[in-house]
Amino acid sequence: MNSNDKIRIIPLGGVQEIGMNMTVIEYGNEVLVIDCGFMFPRYHMLGIDYVIPDTSYLKDKNVIGLILTHGHEDHIGAIPHFLRNFPDIPIYGSRLTIAFLTAKLNDYKNEYKDAKLYEVEPRNKIQLGMNFDIEFIRVNHSIPDGMGIAITTPLGVIIHTGDFKIDLNPTTDKFIDLYKFAEYGENGVLLMLADSTNCQKEGFSMSESVVQNNMTPLFAYEDGMIIVAVFASSIERIQDLVTAAKVNNKYVAFSGRSLIKFTKIAQDMGYLNLYDIVIPIDKINRYPREKIVCITTGTQGEPYSSLSLIAAEAHKHIKVEDGDMVIFSSSVIPGNEMAVTRMINNLFDLGAKMVGEDKKLLHVSGHASSEDLKLMYRLVKPKYFIPIHGEKRHLITHIKLVENLNGLDTKGFLLYNGDVLEIDETLLAKLAEPIEIRNIYVDGKGVGDLEESIFHDREQLSLNGVVVANVIAKKNKTGQYDIKVDLESKGFTYNGGEKEGLIHKTEQLREEGINSAMAAVKKLLDRNKRTPSTIKYEVREALRKKFMQIIGREPVIFVCLYMEHVYIENAETSEDNIDNINNEKIITENEEEIKCHTKKKKRIKKTAAKKKITQIKRTKSKKKKVVKES
Repeated sequence: MNSNDKIRIIPLGGVQEIGMNMTVIEYGNEVLVIDCGFMFPRYHMLGIDYVIPDTSYLKDKNVIGLILTHGHEDHIGAIPHFLRNFPDIPIYGSRLTIAFLTAKLNDYKNEYKDAKLYEVEPRNKIQLGMNFDIEFIRVNHSIPDGMGIAITTPLGVIIHTGDFKIDLNPTTDKFIDLYKFAEYGENGVLLMLADSTNCQKEGFSMSESVVQNNMTPLFAYEDGMIIVAVFASSIERIQDLVTAAKVNNKYVAFSGRSLIKFTKIAQDMGYLNLYDIVIPIDKINRYPREKIVCITTGTQGEPYSSLSLIAAEAHKHIKVEDGDMVIFSSSVIPGNEMAVTRMINNLFDLGAKMVGEDKKLLHVSGHASSEDLKLMYRLVKPKYFIPIHGEKRHLITHIKLVENLNGLDTKGFLLYNGDVLEIDETLLAKLAEPIEIRNIYVDGKGVGDLEESIFHDREQLSLNGVVVANVIAKKNKTGQYDIKVDLESKGFTYNGGEKEGLIHKTEQLREEGINSAMAAVKKLLDRNKRTPSTIKYEVREALRKKFMQIIGREPVIFVCLYMEHVYIENAETSEDNIDNINNEKIITENEEEIKCHTKKKKRIKKTAAKKKITQIKRTKSKKKKVVKES
């Protein structure tokens, strides 16, 4: 063993937020990566599709493999972007996880047809590189085929729990493999990375079978259609809903592209039994309304999800009527509360009867509560631990929870994204110099080309609106400028208002703005100041002050300027035109700005012109002197 070889643990995502899970484990010159997910945008990330981890640290590293714990998007969603930089990396996951990933990669046509994907089963063992022996351990979660990972390194064993809970009565016969966790605990575990999401909740997490027991009698409802919102990948929950519909002699329709895709995959692989009661969403009007159960996506209020479209009365096939029942069989991810509340209010307005956790236990978490975690730590008995998968409050609570366990000599390390924990050959663990990482924002086809500052600009646009001032200055026959200003706005003035008072107020504000802008332009032209950048700045300032004076709001202001004649300095001066140094030329604003876009260039032009003038004056003076002497 090289004395310089150390274990390095580096979270690239998933610690200080919910989502974007990705952890790096290094030993020597080999790097193992666990999970590669995305995060849905937070409330302030206006216009962003999702956020992915920054993998620039791995650019020059020897990455020997990517291990997946399960098939949720916050664990596999960023893999298409990861593979663009690391196309030859082998990826290992459970049968359903690899199936979901394959479907995701197929959306990119043939770009990932050569991706190296390998299925593994619980208790399978593989070796990656020279330093990593890996065994997969079954866990219970809100999606089938979730797995923890045991990684044996030259310095000791690292356990990664994945997302888990201890379900003593799962709806399937696949029970968390506590025996294997205990076996590793008996043999000695150096470090454990454990799920923190529900560590603030007391007791054990509830069993999935509780939902099935509560959902079946609820589906006997006969006063309207039933609409149930779930996570698209929650296959066991979807099975509970379909079974409840079957017992109550009802039909099921799926709404949401991801939901339809995932349920088809799960059915084809034998994870889901649909009992031949599923009907196409565009055929629901052919069946009695009280016989329909619509299972839909949109539990987090995503703008274009199926349930959001239903709440906005924009769904092609589903219209809410008085008496319809809407059930949320999910929890709200931190940060999405406002969007979900807004959607629920819209559904209430449409006459829906809302049913949630306040009335029935219709959702149970797939994450470990405090007692689940305590039991896991008692079984594994790690020397060190790192809380993962959670916001800062979850991670800090997790640290305190474990360190307060009597008789457990385990030390916790609080790591945030980019922090580094090193364990040397003496098994001493300490925090090392962190690496520099940033969030990578995906905005349409743009990946990583946005900075945090853009959110401020978008926030200002959303809060205060935008005003565009079109300024035109044309010279008339008298040599004076005719000035015209037009204002257009979005989200600022009361455009489209139907009330007479609002229309009058809008016109008054518009006229005041136009008058102040025209006055600013006239003042500059009268003082012979005709540089476009100066004119645009003064118009912006005039409008800003006027709007603040009248209504106390300051929109984002853009100025578009066209001047038919712009005075510029002409360095190509001759004796014949010395008295007309500033000749008029018809040029566009852009051409003028290109010629004089910096102060330095302006100084150069002025200096050249002055030298030329001085030279010409000297020449004329000499000629006059010669004539006089003769």
